[in-house]
Amino acid sequence: MLTNKKILLIVISCFFVSGCQEKKQQTMDVSVLDELEFSAWVTEWQWQSGVEDLRQVQGVDRAQVFAAYFDEEDHVYLRDKMDDAIDAMKKLSKERNIPLDLTIVNDQFLLDGTIVHKDSELIGRLVETPESRKRHIDNILEYIDAYQFEGLEIDYENISKEDLPNLLQFYKELYDVLQAQGKPLRILLEPNLHVEQYSFPVGPVYVMMAYNLYGGHSEPGPKADDEFIRIVVNKMKTLPGQPVIALSTGGFSWLHGKDEMKTLTETEAEDLAEKSKVIPMRDPSSGGMYFDYQDKHGETFTVWYGDQQTLYQWMKIAAEEGQMRVSLWRMGGMETSTLEFLNKAVNYKARVRGENGMFANHIKELRKEMNLTQAELAERVGIGRTALSKIENGAYYPSAKTMKKISDVLNKPIGEIFFNTDIS
Repeated sequence: MLTNKKILLIVISCFFVSGCQEKKQQTMDVSVLDELEFSAWVTEWQWQSGVEDLRQVQGVDRAQVFAAYFDEEDHVYLRDKMDDAIDAMKKLSKERNIPLDLTIVNDQFLLDGTIVHKDSELIGRLVETPESRKRHIDNILEYIDAYQFEGLEIDYENISKEDLPNLLQFYKELYDVLQAQGKPLRILLEPNLHVEQYSFPVGPVYVMMAYNLYGGHSEPGPKADDEFIRIVVNKMKTLPGQPVIALSTGGFSWLHGKDEMKTLTETEAEDLAEKSKVIPMRDPSSGGMYFDYQDKHGETFTVWYGDQQTLYQWMKIAAEEGQMRVSLWRMGGMETSTLEFLNKAVNYKARVRGENGMFANHIKELRKEMNLTQAELAERVGIGRTALSKIENGAYYPSAKTMKKISDVLNKPIGEIFFNTDIS
């Protein structure tokens, strides 16, 4: 644990040792994230600030509304605040043309007020037989149709090994039904799941969590570090399709000497540091910020959280490992500097395109000549369909590597695809 005396010594040493700088002096080269595809969650319990944060980031590829739960009869269940969250998100979706997914999580709300979080027995019942899977799929479709979501995300966690084969079959059956309606399916996976040991169905977009390395189950520490990010990305390489890495904002506060921990947003953590008159320090191995403080009762707490530099470091590590598809848990309670970083990273291609004024292209015409859909061309090129759509429409400036892949698939020289001045 860090004491105030230790923190003071570290602060003094920062004047003499390079690399221990104030975070606002850090430089971030967002060009290393030039292939970034970005989606984010907004939660029903924090939808106001979540929507406001999301509004500050232009060019978001997708958004997820979290979450639908289950009632005591194993039926999908929305809490009262969810309607407000959905209404606000649908309004923003229409303004910004952001496709919306409904996230369903296996938390069950019982009549006596008890909440069973990440209920594995619930999932066992839902996927046990072909009949139970069909009932569950029909129940899900009722909500997708009623609220007109563009897609669905399944966040079923803490699953027993015995139920995994049935769950994978459920994923396949659900994907087939949604695919027939033109709606994508995202599936969230825990980082400790040995995905290489199972045959995941082709089609869904798999999203693997790369956070909570430290949390309520552990001593104080960062939500992720460089090594953890690399491990998760390499596990993802065994999944079919183009998986997504999920990173997390905010952090936790641990009470010394007691098994007590609470979550904090970035703004809450920084406000707490300012109020306590302590200077957060940065951990080089994770990019995370940390500090100790004492409350008015004299009890000591340790806080770890992430800021814009933390997210940049995690995204950069993932990019170095070949992963540029990022989902962020979650919008809300983020500092202006972090939102500015996200906006720059997400819109880097569009900005470069504007500076160069050279991104007209013939992609759409050429792929239609080859009878290729956007999804088919994106799959062959190795990028997301949304990213290809933005390239076609001039909203993204692709890297040289992506240009070469598109050129190879369309069997045309790069110059004929991207640089002709007579392209309308």
